[in-house]
Amino acid sequence: MANKEYSHLVKPLHARAAPPGLYPQPRIWMEGRDLEGFQANFTYGVIKEPCVCHPQEGAVVHPYDECLVFAGTNAPDIRYLGAEISIELGEEHEEYVFDTPKAIAIPKGTPHGPVTIRRLDKPVMHWGFGLAPEYKAEILPKKPKTTGSRYGHLIKELLTQPTANWLGTGLGYQTIVDPDGVLRPSVKGVGPGNADQLIWLFGKDLEGMEANFAFGFYSKCGKWHRMGESHTHPWAEILVQVGLDPDNPDYLGAELEMGMNGERHIYSWPSVSIIHPGFLHLPQITRWCDKPYAFFVINLSAENDSSWVTEH
Repeated sequence: MANKEYSHLVKPLHARAAPPGLYPQPRIWMEGRDLEGFQANFTYGVIKEPCVCHPQEGAVVHPYDECLVFAGTNAPDIRYLGAEISIELGEEHEEYVFDTPKAIAIPKGTPHGPVTIRRLDKPVMHWGFGLAPEYKAEILPKKPKTTGSRYGHLIKELLTQPTANWLGTGLGYQTIVDPDGVLRPSVKGVGPGNADQLIWLFGKDLEGMEANFAFGFYSKCGKWHRMGESHTHPWAEILVQVGLDPDNPDYLGAELEMGMNGERHIYSWPSVSIIHPGFLHLPQITRWCDKPYAFFVINLSAENDSSWVTEH
């Protein structure tokens, strides 16, 4: 990608060691200083074999809200996890077991972990974010796990809740939430290059967290949106594209074009785009696609809204 004024806002993703004691393998790990001052920390990786993580021993507690997401890599079936996973929550170490995609909303000060990948039929992607630019954690001693239901409300189905004005104004998704809680924007007229399947959760779905996120699988070429040429948000966000080949993390399988304040940036590698509040971005265009890939957005607001510009 040629060097342009906003090239620093489109960054390649590379695995590195996470903070000690968290994960057995390197993974993408980024903080605010890596993300042009984005006020959150972010991690992503693919788990290929049963293991214990977050943390590997004991429990972990953060002085900020955190969200952990576990999803499958079997595009386009976004409701398939292909694993059995447990997480321990609270000082009581209550254990919860799930085998469908989940988001775990963890309020600040809540002990959690370890996460145990108990069974793995197919590699799963595990990503998450904490609402602070610098990762901070205290590792607590190991305790016996218990059963109970005090923290069950923190385990969220990875499904879109169809409520009135659920995506704010101007996004063009409001009428396409299917009864199964999955968005299918590429076949519902939002844009030919948009997601085959997409899930969107908001602050109201995440225990009041000041964040919302979308996650989807993409495999089609074309422009992602018909509502305008570009748009802005009042809040910062990051846009992440990753491939689905667990043995080749640097392979995206597609070539994408992203508008950044009028500049066009073209890339064919896993990437993150940093969008500051009020920064004009899009159009997003899939130029070619050999393999399905995953895309997700993390926005630092409980709700989402966009101001569209038809020309730039």
